[in-house]
Amino acid sequence: MNCWNKISPDFVFIVSDFNEFERPKFFEQRKARNKINKHKDVLGLDSVIEILTNEYHDLYDITLYIFKAGRKETVIEIQYYRKSNFEPDYFAIVKKEPPMFHSKISLPNYVVKGRKFDVNWELGGIRDSWNYFLHQIKHKINTFCG
Repeated sequence: MNCWNKISPDFVFIVSDFNEFERPKFFEQRKARNKINKHKDVLGLDSVIEILTNEYHDLYDITLYIFKAGRKETVIEIQYYRKSNFEPDYFAIVKKEPPMFHSKISLPNYVVKGRKFDVNWELGGIRDSWNYFLHQIKHKINTFCG
């Protein structure tokens, strides 16, 4: 609905612990996430279910992202955050709660409301660089002209 890409219904998965990528700045975190995820083995649904079932007692939040979409295959990243990562006081509050589930799609900062964008923008590339460059120019013009 928000993207112009053809997204394949043939899904494979990668699984990530949020702490793998934790960085102080968003852009650094995004780069680390992409670098790490590009080298992960893709998994089938049965393998992912087994991993999440084994870790379920410690999962606080599970979020699904489209990592890479193509015509032949779509890679879904399942990113989780562990309850055991919290400070002891908060851990005591949430330790018996079931995990929360979310699905998200990241929006590029240059996207115009109501316009479709490349779902693979986070992977970089010429198109993303060009759109970011145009956004910077438009922003500077708008700032300068008022």
